[in-house]
Amino acid sequence: MRTETTLGPGTRIKRWLLLLAVCLVLVAGLAGLKFLQIQQAMAYAASFPERSAAVTAVTAEAGSWTQVYRTIGEVRATRAVQLRNEVEGRITTIGFAGGDQVAAGQVLLHLDSREEVAQLDATRAQLQLANLHLERIRNLRADKMASPEDFDRAAADQAVLQANAAALSARIDKKQLGAPFAATTSLHTLEVGQYLPANTLIAGLTGNSDELWLDFDLPQDMAGIALGTQVTLFGPALANATLVAQVIAAEPAINPDSRSRGYRALLQDAGAALAPGAVVEVAVPTGVLQDVIRLPATAVRRNNFGAFVYVLNKAEAGAVAPYRAERRPVNVVRAEGEQVLITTGLAVGELVAALGAFKLQEGLLVNVVERVAIADALETGTP
Repeated sequence: MRTETTLGPGTRIKRWLLLLAVCLVLVAGLAGLKFLQIQQAMAYAASFPERSAAVTAVTAEAGSWTQVYRTIGEVRATRAVQLRNEVEGRITTIGFAGGDQVAAGQVLLHLDSREEVAQLDATRAQLQLANLHLERIRNLRADKMASPEDFDRAAADQAVLQANAAALSARIDKKQLGAPFAATTSLHTLEVGQYLPANTLIAGLTGNSDELWLDFDLPQDMAGIALGTQVTLFGPALANATLVAQVIAAEPAINPDSRSRGYRALLQDAGAALAPGAVVEVAVPTGVLQDVIRLPATAVRRNNFGAFVYVLNKAEAGAVAPYRAERRPVNVVRAEGEQVLITTGLAVGELVAALGAFKLQEGLLVNVVERVAIADALETGTP
């Protein structure tokens, strides 16, 4: 015969409490073991020195910056002209070769003027006869043997012939073209015997002078530079050289199409560095910005939020390096080659990481291996 034993409610509760107590003891033991492991790991990590980086550094210094606007300018000769014939004719003489240097007044071209010369000779002969006739009428009138109408007619005939002679002389002069000033001629393809219609280009003349003009435009919001301002020329046309020109004139009004104003600068002693027609880059000073801080380009880092630098502050006592890096956002107004200009974000006298700044992060200990002045850093290329 089979007998079943039934546990009471009190017995079941005790069993569950006992199981719970065993689990708690097990969890506590495991937690204690893990805590000891973490403590040992922390103690082991603490036995190593804090990580640090080595950089060069510069001290922030205040200064001024001349704001410059860069544009394109065209070099022009101070004296230049395109020589054209006013009347048609056939070439009888060419007095220059392409590229020649000619003197002021030198005859460059003769057109056939034989017909006009013959007409002028005939007119002068008629004029001589008219002069004699007028003189006779004048004498007769003094003796009251000629009427006023005869005298007026003789005087008019003389005046007409004088005018005809003057017109023929002017036409003959127009068939002889001379250089209006000392210049260098352009290349040409003219030949003796060639017929030239009126207004044919004979040659371009460029004045022989060491002075050149530089024409350039500025936007209307910058078109307020004063006469006498010095501008700098540079670009491929000058190789590695730079030249300085002085602004001498400005257009009186803004161009309504481009909304810009034209300026002209005088370039003296250009020598052979530039030729008329050359295009150069022009740096125009538009103002001076005060209280800017100039830093080497390697000191400034950038991300999606803008530019920043690492300021080196004194580390706490007992640190393994003398400085600790602080990331500082800055406002960069211009970057020029190996330098940048900053208006906000730094105070004068603060120490800034330069070469090696890319290795830093917020709070990192820093050793300064070299501390240089900003001017030296920019000059030597070791910011």
